[in-house]
Amino acid sequence: MQLTTKSVLILLSFLLAISLAGNIYSFTLADSKEQEAVAQTKNQVTQYESELVEKENLIASLQEELNAKEVSNSAETEEVEQTDSEAGAEPDELINTAQRFIEYAFESDPESYATRKKLALNYMTDSLYETLYASDGVDGEQQKIAVEIKEITVFADGQSGNEAIVHYTYSEEILASGYEEEKEMYAKLVFAVEGNLLKVTDIQPLDNEYGGI
Repeated sequence: MQLTTKSVLILLSFLLAISLAGNIYSFTLADSKEQEAVAQTKNQVTQYESELVEKENLIASLQEELNAKEVSNSAETEEVEQTDSEAGAEPDELINTAQRFIEYAFESDPESYATRKKLALNYMTDSLYETLYASDGVDGEQQKIAVEIKEITVFADGQSGNEAIVHYTYSEEILASGYEEEKEMYAKLVFAVEGNLLKVTDIQPLDNEYGGI
């Protein structure tokens, strides 16, 4: 049977319709997959953004906690330093200052008196220095006597931390006559910090009976 032109046209139209339908289906399927991929990408981006926000919030929380601990530690350190300051000086520092004060303030001879006077300022406050060395006349009198410190014993006050009782023995020689005599003295020393250094701010002579207790 021969195909007529009309039949051929109908067949071609049918094949074209099938091909067009197949192409449309392919395009639709591809577009659907692309949309699905885009949706998945958006979901992943949204998830990553959510996780990033959570991590940022966690970091901020940890930073606040760290800052709070630093403030707490700083306050504790200041409290400890204040407590230590209120408790007074360390015994070793207090004893050393007391010994050097007695040596430089009271031991003297014509050759070393001026030098010891300058060194004494390192171990006493300015006000006490001006009291002990009130005038050049006092210096002149000191030049007539040689004093040698023999022994120093310091009894630190463990409660207040800023006081001590000192017992020291010394020999005193009158240079003009050569007369020499050994003596002992008890004194109460009061300490204060001046220029970041522990210094004697007051000295109070004590009776031997009281000092010897």
